Order: sequence, then C-alpha cells, then structure tokens
Amino acid sequence: MYSAGSYLTGNTLLHRLDPRVKLLATVALSIIILTAQPLFLLIIFLGLLLTAFSAGIRPLLLLKAVKPLRYFIALIFLTHVFFNGSSVAGEFNFFWFSLSGLQTATKVTGQFICLIMAAVILTMTASPSQLVVALKYFLYPLRFLRVPVDDIAVMIILALRLTPLLVAENKRIEVASQARCYNLGKSGYRTRIKAFIARAAALLLGVLGRADHLAAAMEARRYQRGERTSAVELRFAGYDFIVLLFLFCFFVISMALNSSLR
Repeated sequence: MYSAGSYLTGNTLLHRLDPRVKLLATVALSIIILTAQPLFLLIIFLGLLLTAFSAGIRPLLLLKAVKPLRYFIALIFLTHVFFNGSSVAGEFNFFWFSLSGLQTATKVTGQFICLIMAAVILTMTASPSQLVVALKYFLYPLRFLRVPVDDIAVMIILALRLTPLLVAENKRIEVASQARCYNLGKSGYRTRIKAFIARAAALLLGVLGRADHLAAAMEARRYQRGERTSAVELRFAGYDFIVLLFLFCFFVISMALNSSLR
C-alpha cells in the first residue's frame, strides 16, 4: 500500500532537479509562506497544486498527507477564531469570536496546509539518499565546529521516512479493528478514551518494532557512524541554474509584495 510522503518514482523535471535546488526551494518557499498575506497565500496554494500535478502527484495523495493532521488543523483554526481578535462579531456557547480572529484563523490554517504540501512534494520527488547528500552539503561548514553532520543528516532522513510508516501502521490497526467488527459509534466518552489510549499504545509499539527492525538491518549491513560515501552525485545542469535564478527572483518579488501589502 502506497502512503503519502513516500518517494514517487518519475522522470519529470521536478524529479530530475538537483536535490540541493529542491531543498533550497522548499526552505525559501517556507519563509515566503510564513510571511505571505491571504491573497498571495492562495496563489502559492494553487502554484503548489500545479507543481504537484506536473510531477505526477495526484491531488488524492496530497489529501492523504493532510488527512492525519485534520484534527490538529481544526484545533488551530478554532483556537484563533475564539481566542484571537478584538472586535466581537458573535457568540457560540459562551465563546466569543471576531471577524479578525476568523481572518487570522484562515490565514494560519492556510499557511500550515501549504507547508505540509511543500514538504510532501519534496519527499515525493527526492529519494532519501538524495536528501541525505543535499543535507550534508548544506551542513558541511558545521564540521569545523566538530558537529556530527553525517549523523544529523541520517537522523533527519530516518524521521522523514518513518512518518509514512506511522500513518501506514495506524491504517493497519484501523483495518484490523474493522475486520473484528469493532465499532465505537454508540459508545460513551469513557469507552472512546480507553480505545484511543489502546490504539496509541499499539501504534507506539508497532513503530518501535519497525525502528528495531531498521536498526537490525543497519547493523547487518555494517553501518558505522561518521563520514560515508554515496552513490548520488551532485551535479548542476542547465535547468538547475534556471530554476535557481527563478527562485531568487520569486523570493525577492514575494518578500517585496508581502511587505507592501501589510
């Protein structure tokens, strides 16, 4: 079963880009998203959809990546609606909300969704080995401070790779519960809380088991800490320079527009 966030094999322009360019573009786009105004944020959202479509990523996969965080996104939205803003626009069950709070909630929620989409597009178009080499390239100056750059890069990539496994493990537990006709639709809150704790414990045990298997596999392949060689070669092509130039111009124009719209 394919899970959102895993590497998607392809031969599109986005797949052929140098991983350093894609990582740098993701960081620059994240800065733009965090400072973008609502109208410009909508343009970025549409641009991310077009980018995903050009890379062969179906909108359904992006929706699957956002779906596990739907409750957290709803919590962010409601928190800003009811606890942010000065002018009161209405009341709902003793909670006051305002138009400014609603605007802020929409903006923050949109920023969070765009950040998730950018990260998913990065992990779907760049293999883990490519991301490791790109991270090591940008973290190389820290070696002069005796920072274990190679270990940090490996830990970051392992965290990225275990995230889809976490979603897949949760899906496996859900399917197993449905196969046993386990239904909480008419249960009370106490039963639901107990079921949630039991699922969280089973999910944690499953992920720890996967991590243990991964550690055993790395030891079987004689993995050692420290500097390592890689089969991935970092080499800029003509379209990489064009994308870098476009990225620089887009970043400068976006920051100028965001500052003028405030």
